[in-house]
Amino acid sequence: MTQEIIIPEDRHQQNALQTQVKRAHNQNPVVSYLASLGSKDSRRVQKTALDQIASALSNGAIEDCLQFPWEQLDYGTVTAIKAWLDSKYAPATVNRYLCAVRRVIKEAWRHNLISAEEYQRATDVRSVTATRLPTGRELEGDEIRRLIEVCLEDSNNPTLGIRDAAIISLMYSSGLRRAEVVSLDVEDLDLKKSELHVVGKRNKERKAYLAKGAIRALDKWLELRGTSPGPLFYSVNKGGTIVKFRKERLSEAEKQNGVAPEKIVGRLTDQTIYHVFDKRAMEAGLVKKTTPHDMRRTFVSDLLDVGVDLSTVSKMAGHEDTNTTKRYDRRSSRVMQEAAEKLDVPYPSESS
Repeated sequence: MTQEIIIPEDRHQQNALQTQVKRAHNQNPVVSYLASLGSKDSRRVQKTALDQIASALSNGAIEDCLQFPWEQLDYGTVTAIKAWLDSKYAPATVNRYLCAVRRVIKEAWRHNLISAEEYQRATDVRSVTATRLPTGRELEGDEIRRLIEVCLEDSNNPTLGIRDAAIISLMYSSGLRRAEVVSLDVEDLDLKKSELHVVGKRNKERKAYLAKGAIRALDKWLELRGTSPGPLFYSVNKGGTIVKFRKERLSEAEKQNGVAPEKIVGRLTDQTIYHVFDKRAMEAGLVKKTTPHDMRRTFVSDLLDVGVDLSTVSKMAGHEDTNTTKRYDRRSSRVMQEAAEKLDVPYPSESS
């Protein structure tokens, strides 16, 4: 990590940025900022970003952003942060990190740690405006079919295969995010009406709808899981047993302090969904990298391809802004490709 481009030349400011501060949670600008985020995943991701910036600004002296003196940042330092990030990350990531820094400085102002003028000056740094092509891909129909087939062909653990087939079918049918899938409870599912009650980003609720194939997949899973209240999807162990309760995972510090793990509900994690796709894509022989978000991207693209209007697709995907949905639309790319194929490049063929 090239931290030198962030470290201020002024020795006094260097020392200030390397001095740890300890504040009560109700007076800590980072705690206030993270508490304002809508999901635990957002809080985890943004805290990691702030930890990295705190470490870079303090030259490794402070690794926990909760102990960093954010009120010491000025316009020049925030500009240096932007330049450092721009040399490492894609524009969207740079802007996400900058957003976290701006918001924490704003919280520092709200906590009377800096003046309004200091806050305005420090955060007067523009976001990165460069454009990148969307990452990920859309899956072909045969690829989705193969993913489901390898799940149902899982002779080593048929129960796990049926669960994974239901997850994949659900995600393609409804375009859910990983976090939305693992937060689903049985009570959120109404197979008679072919609909789901989904709680998305920033705790916003919406209805999602199920295709017939997804209903069949969920029916099969519920035959094994049962319809008792609780998470729609549970863990399944190597023996094929559905694990409805498990012991909580403790940190090393908790283990050393003799903390006894409690019994908790065996709800899946976001990472489990990622592993499902990673494992099944390998078994299906898919050459290209396949992620859970690719299924969401395919859901949006396929709906647009069959003529569903942008506004409806945006609502179905849980996007607040149709511009976000447009980023998933690859129809213009296909039009350009078809146009390019109409050109006659006079390069001789091998038969000439």
